[in-house]
Amino acid sequence: MAGFRNMPKISQWEKCILLAALVWTVALMASYYWNVYCETYAAPFSNHAQFQLRWVAIGHFLLWSAAMAGLFYGARRFRRSEKKRLKAEEDLKQSLELSGIVLEATQDAICIVNVNDYSIQSANGVFLRQTGRTLDQVIGKTCHAVTHSLCHPCGTASCPIRMAMETGACQTMEHLHVGKQGETLYEEVTAYPIQDKDGAINRILHVARDVTARKGVEESLRQSQEKYRAIFENTGAATIIVEADGTIVMANREFEQLSGYFSDELEGKRPWQQFVAEKDRELVLKKHSQKEIDGNHSIDSYEFRFTGAAGTIRDVVVRWGEIPGTNKLVGSFLDITDQKRVEEALRSSESLLALAQKISHLGSWDWDVVSNTITWSDEMYRIWGVDRDSFSVTYESTFSMVHPEDRERVNRAMNEALYANKLFNMDYRLILSDGRVRTVAVQGEVAFDEGGKPIRMDGTTQDITWRQEAEDALRRSEEKFAKAFHASPDWIVISRAGDGKYIEVNEAFLDITGYSREEVIGKTSTELGIWFDPRDRMLMLKCLNENSLVRNLEVSFRIKSGELRIMLWSAEVIEYGGEACLIAIARDVTEQRVLEKELRKSQSQLYMKHEELKNLFLQMENIRREWEQTLDFISDIFILVDNGGRIKRFNRALENFTTVSHRDIVGRDWKQFLAAHGLQQNVLQPGVEIYNGASGKWLVLNFRPYDEGAVSGDMGGVVTINDVTAIKTAAIGYSTV
Repeated sequence: MAGFRNMPKISQWEKCILLAALVWTVALMASYYWNVYCETYAAPFSNHAQFQLRWVAIGHFLLWSAAMAGLFYGARRFRRSEKKRLKAEEDLKQSLELSGIVLEATQDAICIVNVNDYSIQSANGVFLRQTGRTLDQVIGKTCHAVTHSLCHPCGTASCPIRMAMETGACQTMEHLHVGKQGETLYEEVTAYPIQDKDGAINRILHVARDVTARKGVEESLRQSQEKYRAIFENTGAATIIVEADGTIVMANREFEQLSGYFSDELEGKRPWQQFVAEKDRELVLKKHSQKEIDGNHSIDSYEFRFTGAAGTIRDVVVRWGEIPGTNKLVGSFLDITDQKRVEEALRSSESLLALAQKISHLGSWDWDVVSNTITWSDEMYRIWGVDRDSFSVTYESTFSMVHPEDRERVNRAMNEALYANKLFNMDYRLILSDGRVRTVAVQGEVAFDEGGKPIRMDGTTQDITWRQEAEDALRRSEEKFAKAFHASPDWIVISRAGDGKYIEVNEAFLDITGYSREEVIGKTSTELGIWFDPRDRMLMLKCLNENSLVRNLEVSFRIKSGELRIMLWSAEVIEYGGEACLIAIARDVTEQRVLEKELRKSQSQLYMKHEELKNLFLQMENIRREWEQTLDFISDIFILVDNGGRIKRFNRALENFTTVSHRDIVGRDWKQFLAAHGLQQNVLQPGVEIYNGASGKWLVLNFRPYDEGAVSGDMGGVVTINDVTAIKTAAIGYSTV
């Protein structure tokens, strides 16, 4: 029964054939039985007639048999053909269903475009979702209107559909399509030509794949590569990547400058060891050979002398790091030649500092604003006339010795320096304990924390009593004979701030310059050619722009006769006649400078030495201040410790890292302090790059002993903690590349 149930159904054509066969069979059977009847009951027939009748029956039977065989053969072939047709229809139906499933399941936006008018004939769900339309809103619309919001077809060079129509081949290119929210989509568009039965292209299969995310990834990768390349090129240190045998694989611009070779002369052609000075080569090779013997041994940073292309010798410190997954090393070379020179100069100058201050009557001081502690040099105690052991140096105690008439001015200037970031530079009087009055010239500069709060102020104080007394005597002498503008012995001019034209001058100006009032009024100093050096005028304008005033700027002026006069020039912006003007007072010190020059020539060798030491001190003081300022702007940590391991000085990076104030750091044991702030491993393993989890950085600590100076003879030390995260990151990035 199961076999019958599985048999295919009989078609109508097969039923007709079977019915015809049945009718034919009945007719033949009737004919046969008729013949039998005739043979039995029709005796009158002759034997010959019976013989013919028998052959007729046999012929009919053979004819019936052949007809039946033909019918069954034709029916069988027809049934096979019908089965093939039904199977083809079923396969086509399944194929169409599968194609529909595939079109809806794919992530590509697909539509079929008519080549005659670019109208869309069909589209899948992805296409509809991307364009934000329904099927009814898409069918019949042009492809350029739906995907690009254009009224006209795209140009041939930018349209894969038109290129596919012209070439007859599949075309692929990237397009910018408009999304359902109006956003721009990067899509990879492929146009497949569809031909009709005559071979003519009548439709185009338009397949668009959204590659916006891929473009973003490619852009991120490009930016990442550019970033790491930029880090490698602009890390601030000469950096190279070398093979295991020392051959340079890559070198940045800093290394090109250090070595004197271009990158194409270095990369793949030279070993880095050739730049090691002959005297240091054995030590350097020993460090690297120890690494080769013990694979777990890391190469510490070390110093050596670097020999450049022209035979130049530079002191450098190099740090090596392995690139994970490779046998390559990355080396960072820091030129410390100038640093070592400065350190040597500072060491040699410290023994002369006390003597220089004494000779030049110039003292230095350091004020910790937070803790209100002031540190004085020895000369400061002499200038203020107090004893080091008995006098407590604080801001209050020193301010109490300022002359009462100068206190308001000093207090205002100090507030401007502390809270308006102005330079403290002024002269004021002191009343010493014995009643004497002394005039001092004080300069100071304030250091601020990241929040803009003042934390420290450094400066110098010089005894200028003799100069101030001379100026006061001169001023008193002038006041006896000049009470008004035109009676002043100093030239006084008033000019408009807008165009610089003179609107008023006094007789002293006319007398000194030799000009008449008519020649001056309405003219500018540039037109008169008064300024001998234009740079002096630019400096004056800069000071006015920054501070709104200029005091005692020594410049050279050319008067009408062509003679040069040395003047102490002061200026201030005022309101005169309802407009902004500049009042300038210039004192002729030409003769004074000549006398001073002659006096300097007649001084003894000791005085000449005094001037040299004074200049040296000022230079060293500026170097020290600039060095400390430079250290505060360096992200690496620098700590200066004394012979007992206590912290003496440090840069701002230490406060930023530990978030501890200045007064809570000074005097602490440096090892205990760093260990308490998560740097125990760095203290125990100096020179080793260690990852600090709290800050997320790679840090390396180095300690270098130094002689605190010829005066003390004690040995201190410099602790540096360098952030090598950028180098590590660059190394990891280039290893990936």
